[in-house]
Amino acid sequence: MRVYLNKLLLVVLLFSFLFQTFTVFADVATTLKGGWADRVLYMIMIDRFNDGDPSNNNQANVEYNPRDGAKYSGGDLKGIIDKIEYIKSLGVDGIWITPPVANQWWDPWVNYGGYHGYWARDFKKVDEHFGTLQDYKALADALHKNNMYLIQDIVVNHVGNYFRFRNGKFELNTGNVPTSAPTQYPFNLNNYNDPQQKEKAIYHWTPDISNYSDPDQKLNYQMSGLDDLNTENPEVIQALKDSYAYWIKEVGVDGFRVDTAMYVPKTFFDEFFKAPDGMFSLKKDFIAFGETWLSSRPYESNADYEIASFFDHGFNSMLDFTLMEEIKRVVKGGQPTDYLAYRLELRNDILKKGLLVTFIDNHDMERFGKGVTPNITQQALGLLLTLPGLPVIYYGTEQYFEETRASMFKNGWGSMEQDHFNTESDMYKFIREAIQFRKSHPATRYGEVKVLLSEKRGAGLLIYTLKSQEEELFVVLNTSNEARITNFKSPYEPGTVLEPIYNATGGTSTPIVVKDQGYITFRMPGRSLTLFAISKDKEEVYKPNVDIKLNFKNGEKVTQLREISGETNARTIYVHIDRKVENEIKIEPKDGKFSFSIDPFKLDPGEHILLVRAVGRNVKDTVYTEEIAFTVELEKKLLAETKDPLDDDIGPNGTYIYPTDVTFKRQMDILEAKVESIGSTLVISIKPRDLTKSWGPPFGFDHVTYQIFIDDPKKTGVSFLPLQNYEFSDWDWDYEIFATGWLSGIYTSQGARKDKFGTQLGSPEVFVEDGWVKIIVKGDWIGNPSDFTGWTIYVTSWDYDGIESKFRPLQQEPKAYIMGGGNPTDPLIMDDCWLEIK
Repeated sequence: MRVYLNKLLLVVLLFSFLFQTFTVFADVATTLKGGWADRVLYMIMIDRFNDGDPSNNNQANVEYNPRDGAKYSGGDLKGIIDKIEYIKSLGVDGIWITPPVANQWWDPWVNYGGYHGYWARDFKKVDEHFGTLQDYKALADALHKNNMYLIQDIVVNHVGNYFRFRNGKFELNTGNVPTSAPTQYPFNLNNYNDPQQKEKAIYHWTPDISNYSDPDQKLNYQMSGLDDLNTENPEVIQALKDSYAYWIKEVGVDGFRVDTAMYVPKTFFDEFFKAPDGMFSLKKDFIAFGETWLSSRPYESNADYEIASFFDHGFNSMLDFTLMEEIKRVVKGGQPTDYLAYRLELRNDILKKGLLVTFIDNHDMERFGKGVTPNITQQALGLLLTLPGLPVIYYGTEQYFEETRASMFKNGWGSMEQDHFNTESDMYKFIREAIQFRKSHPATRYGEVKVLLSEKRGAGLLIYTLKSQEEELFVVLNTSNEARITNFKSPYEPGTVLEPIYNATGGTSTPIVVKDQGYITFRMPGRSLTLFAISKDKEEVYKPNVDIKLNFKNGEKVTQLREISGETNARTIYVHIDRKVENEIKIEPKDGKFSFSIDPFKLDPGEHILLVRAVGRNVKDTVYTEEIAFTVELEKKLLAETKDPLDDDIGPNGTYIYPTDVTFKRQMDILEAKVESIGSTLVISIKPRDLTKSWGPPFGFDHVTYQIFIDDPKKTGVSFLPLQNYEFSDWDWDYEIFATGWLSGIYTSQGARKDKFGTQLGSPEVFVEDGWVKIIVKGDWIGNPSDFTGWTIYVTSWDYDGIESKFRPLQQEPKAYIMGGGNPTDPLIMDDCWLEIK
């Protein structure tokens, strides 16, 4: 009998385990369809959103100053409660807030404050600047009463900057405000010089990461000076589980966004989320998405699958950094839409593993809208809100914010002394309408992407279908500023009607009728995004009485001036290169014959598209050739080169000093520069004295930015250097390139001011090769010149604060991240050199 009871007990325990396991997997499935995939979130930086209680602003008379972006501004939890109607009216389903926990308020080592919430002092306490536990509960209750959700940002990788190892010596940051160490046990055991605390090993007793490609450093060293928790230590694991379970039980948060997840061993998350006392055991439909800021180069997928690997370790969703980078690269940067095509189809596979949280920017990077016209931001948002995943709108986007961490409320930093809660702004209404469309069309939330057409050489068309069980949508995106024309074979039957149902930006209101053999022909305005439904109705297909033949075949190579001839019975011929409408060539055939030339020296190297349109005596009698792909192949030509003196990275007056942080070497010292051409494309190469990757930049270098100014002698530009406090008396420039290890842009002088870049044309490709930083400037951006004689290029170096989205400041005394040896109004030029093309 006892044996039987024991077996029965084992069966019961096994069934209980299987039930718990099934429940976890069921919850994961819920995130995909009919759950979190149907929602849209709004991300809020608490300190910069709204000040509901000014009495909690200034706690120590040192950390609060709304005029200083490094300090607290006054936003709090009550401020969010006061604006719930504003948030809800946007159409979002919940908010993701930066960590509300008690923080290190001021770090004298780096002259920066913990207003952002990521420098924990106590994981189980609300920061005094943000309010009280009761305020947090009230926020959760208010959201839930409005059928909205609360996502809390959490940190398990580190606390604040309370100690460091410098030159092998351990130091405590005793000048910290408000305390010199964390106040929560066991995280207060941070003194390496105390044998008992050292033995406890609550922390990894290590220096800062210097090589992000080293797995040991990545998981065990200090990131940006922040004290790295020993997340392999059972006591640390339990303390973190207890700390974050507290917010689920006490406040009722609905999910976690996990900061710096890639710097923590994945096995930690198995325990943190999936253990019997893990986070998923505490609340049904709980969501957890992790931050793994990784980038995949075009046509590569390593980062995508590394991000997806976290689905096997407790996470049911992950931030989609690779899609964010690709949208910036393609929509904002004018790179080939084929890059985005590759990424979208790759996501079909990854979305089967877990939910991807999508975004175009956040609190740790330059805002997408900086430096571009609003319609480009709207195009990116329209794309985001019509793709599968869980979209996140970063606060202020709906009010045209360009400053990464500016305040929404009048008295906060970067607010320009006005409130920004305008529900009638064009961007606010645009986002609201896009969200409404998303919620009424299942294919935008969990449809599969199938790409039908894309551009392999630059900005232009991306055409794809979104297909779910409920519906199929036909999507046309044009990332070029000009109209594009196309004729391609689709999977639809002749006579099928595609009805436009949503014009996110521009687009067309005219239905498309599929032609004979499934061909689709249309012209799409610049910077447009249109979604079409597949109508059940069909129309009769008209067959034009026009013929056309060319002596040019698909796949040909063009290495020199090439004449192409053809025959037709049409009245007029129009030639389009790369589907462009604005540069079409109009030809009147003679005796049924016509010809035209392709000049490869006016094109970028790589694949191009030729499309010829023949028009008869009426517009209805119009036919197109099939799109013919051809390749331009030209040799690289050296145009100019120069060597620059060593040790001259000291500014125009010879007095500038690098910041004091150990990650600064001599990165701004230019040793050599050269410029080469491949047809109308320029390759600008710069050799710095030191190449460092202390912060893990995707382009392979950090702590230096290059501001490169290009003068076309046939044009009249401007003589000042935007944002660099310098102006020439006898030279002007027409194009500026801004290149960092994270982002790049090319701008015209049109619209440029002393405090603002000009109009952005695109984002050059930037990479490191054999110790050189290389920048690819497409000919399209600079007018496709066939000759560069007389052009001049001026190269300058400085550094950029990516979080604040501004050039690193200059003052007399250098600090951790501030240049020294000058005044704020002095030229922001550390080193420079000239390239003159003769």
